[in-house]
Amino acid sequence: MSRTLATVDTRPRPFLEIRIGGLHLTVDRVPYRLLTLLTTFGGAFAGGVWYPR
Repeated sequence: MSRTLATVDTRPRPFLEIRIGGLHLTVDRVPYRLLTLLTTFGGAFAGGVWYPR
């Protein structure tokens, strides 16, 4: 199967792309370890705040 020039030179789309003024943030892959840590600590914090009520 032959590949055209257009398919060879294209990059995969980033997972997240944020542009605000001069700031341009691009995340290519999903940061699973970071999401796991944030979820763990966020859940523990939310439970600690909610439980004493």
